[in-house]
Amino acid sequence: MKKKLTAAVLSVVMLLMSGSVFAAGTETAEESKYSGEYGAFEQMAKYVAERYIDDSLTEEEIMKQGLSKLLENNDPLLVQLLKSMLESLDDYSEFYTPEEYKAFQDKLNQNFYGIGISMKMSDDGYVEIVGFLNEDSKAEKAGLKIGDKICKVDGEDVTGWSISEVRNKIIGEENTSVRVSVLRDGEELEFITTRVAVHENSVNSAELKGNIGYIQITTFNSTTTDEFTDALDWMREKNIKKIILDLRNNGGGLVSSSVEIAQQIVKKGKIIDVKFRDTKYNVTYESKLDKPEFDFAVLVNEHTASASEILASAIQDSKGGTLIGTKTFGKAVIQNTYPLSNGSVFKLTTGQYVTRNGKEINHIGLTPDVEVENTTDGIDTSKYTPFDYTTKQSYGNSSDNVKAAKERLYLLDFYNGNTDSDVFDDELKTAIKDFQKANDLLSYGVLDIPTQKKIEKVFSKIEVTTDNQFEKAYELMGGNLEDLN
Repeated sequence: MKKKLTAAVLSVVMLLMSGSVFAAGTETAEESKYSGEYGAFEQMAKYVAERYIDDSLTEEEIMKQGLSKLLENNDPLLVQLLKSMLESLDDYSEFYTPEEYKAFQDKLNQNFYGIGISMKMSDDGYVEIVGFLNEDSKAEKAGLKIGDKICKVDGEDVTGWSISEVRNKIIGEENTSVRVSVLRDGEELEFITTRVAVHENSVNSAELKGNIGYIQITTFNSTTTDEFTDALDWMREKNIKKIILDLRNNGGGLVSSSVEIAQQIVKKGKIIDVKFRDTKYNVTYESKLDKPEFDFAVLVNEHTASASEILASAIQDSKGGTLIGTKTFGKAVIQNTYPLSNGSVFKLTTGQYVTRNGKEINHIGLTPDVEVENTTDGIDTSKYTPFDYTTKQSYGNSSDNVKAAKERLYLLDFYNGNTDSDVFDDELKTAIKDFQKANDLLSYGVLDIPTQKKIEKVFSKIEVTTDNQFEKAYELMGGNLEDLN
């Protein structure tokens, strides 16, 4: 298989080169348009073709034989050549090894390999197990239970870690083992379980005050249409007719999923035209919906691309909603994937699409109906209890310094307890020890003066982003901004 693949690649490479390099068969070394080592390669092939004892070999055949010999026993170099060949075409054509393609599909479908548990932050700073994602859960069979508080993963203390940090520590290669230690009834227990494929939803939904719905689509994969349909059914049950559709940071995915969703919410007419090199494959996707049920405010930004631009453009062009945010990415080309016999796959740009109203948006993007940018500012430290930097505090003390530490460590994700209390409790002691350890201070759980100063220094660097785009969408849907506080 490798020789056949090598030969096929060489045929393409030589064809691409034949119009330039090999047409110069009588050039001198000085006249060659290539320089350096490649120029020497070309020059040597020219000499061999002219002077080697076997006069049947051409310059092209000699170079092709050399490349073939180099590639047939050098898999890494062959892969590098295949990648370079496709990357030279555009930003989206790409070659995948079998392992890379599996990772690509996992990312597209939001699959990862974990232990299939639902988690929440407990009041005492631990990540707590609150459910199992599968009925036949290996994690549950291994002995883990709802209510267990995760304290170690593979022997590393994860006390005070956020849910995402614990999750990232747990996930790994499929069918590998991971050791999870938990606290249960005051006792530390260790369990060994196996990592399995876990699917994360691509659609999230919520009901906001004012009878307004919110649906976020993070990507378009094989389950997105069903997830979106379920979200709409839930909106119907709640008698919600106004929906904020969040497509920000959605880089696309399956065009079919985007089209299927558009067919549920966009009024009758064209969704997109898809055009291919061979015009017999051209296709027009349409909606047959006579009367849409919902009004949409669609959030977009510079990372809204490809399949998400298809959906956004169909809503905008059909007057089915208002686009709010910043100009979208502008990717209106489509790729197809082609499997090879050794398990490799390559993705090739084969088509482009035009929006419902005939707009070509590739490298242009969609312009929102209402352009709004989010803003990021430094945190206003004056709104929080100040340190006095004169007295140190330890377990059992009560003071404004203790309250100041709790407020700051809470926002820095070290403390998860009650920030209204000024009592130095066990949770704060653990949080201070973790902060001190993370910042190269003496980790002994006392709120001394150097620790107060370091907490304030780190806290003052926090940046707070105001989601003006969401607020504008909520306001346009009739929501009261005070209800968001």
